[in-house]
Amino acid sequence: GVRPAFPDNQPRIMTGDGYIYVNGLYRHGFLLAPVLAELTADYLETGDSSAEVFVADCSQRREPPD
Repeated sequence: GVRPAFPDNQPRIMTGDGYIYVNGLYRHGFLLAPVLAELTADYLETGDSSAEVFVADCSQRREPPD
């Protein structure tokens, strides 16, 4: 039951502590990676974090308890 995805299977871009985390790609990462890379580059250039995959709170990196 361990896989590199979040419980809702949605990818996320999170920022905090001077880092940018791009996680949750799981099986179809090769299809999603170019779009997430573009969103990350736009964030670095313009600061735009309005896309649905951006999460402001890094504590969401942890899986919620059952």
